[in-house]
Amino acid sequence: MKKNILTVVSFILIFIYGSDYAYCDNFSSADELVRKASTASSQEESYDYLHKAERYYLEEYNKNPTDIRALLGISKVNQMLQNRSEAKLYVLKAYNMKPDNPKLQKEMGDFYYSFQEYSTAVEYYKLALASGLLKDFETNLQTAKCYEKLGDKKNAELYYKISLHVNKKSREVLNKLNEYDSEKHPDNTQELENARYKYLFKDKKPTEQEQIEKDTNEIINNLNGE
Repeated sequence: MKKNILTVVSFILIFIYGSDYAYCDNFSSADELVRKASTASSQEESYDYLHKAERYYLEEYNKNPTDIRALLGISKVNQMLQNRSEAKLYVLKAYNMKPDNPKLQKEMGDFYYSFQEYSTAVEYYKLALASGLLKDFETNLQTAKCYEKLGDKKNAELYYKISLHVNKKSREVLNKLNEYDSEKHPDNTQELENARYKYLFKDKKPTEQEQIEKDTNEIINNLNGE
């Protein structure tokens, strides 16, 4: 009798942990294939990795159609394959389950960004920032990139500065801010001239650059809880 009980318990444990292992293995395999696709040497090789990854994600989705990780995985693969309708179908399924979740709001931003719909993407990124991702580097960076794509350099620079505040080691952001600074001040002459006028006309309307600095400082103070 005791032996039979141990056998049943062992079977249950194998079933539970075996299922968890399969679950993790499918996702880890799919995630690894997506990483390989992003660095593949040819489009054909990349697409091969992506189709294999999609099969793993679909397997988990078919087990549980409300699995957000599976839904986002399928959407991500189709974004990379530029299958807009399929990508939107699955990301919307995830988003509609938890529309107040800032991470899913960011996923919506990522979807629209991947299809060059920057005006819509930036709205979702800003929603995600306001909903809880204010200190998230990637969301701030993507917001900056959207504004840059839209030709809004003022807001692009603002969010690049916030991104740098969140992650001071980002070489990408440092290089981008240096580019902006070089465009505004090809040499020190303009900077010195601005300083002279700032001293002579202390009460004058702030320049666009001064307003950017003010806006940036306000957001950074909020980040710091000041």
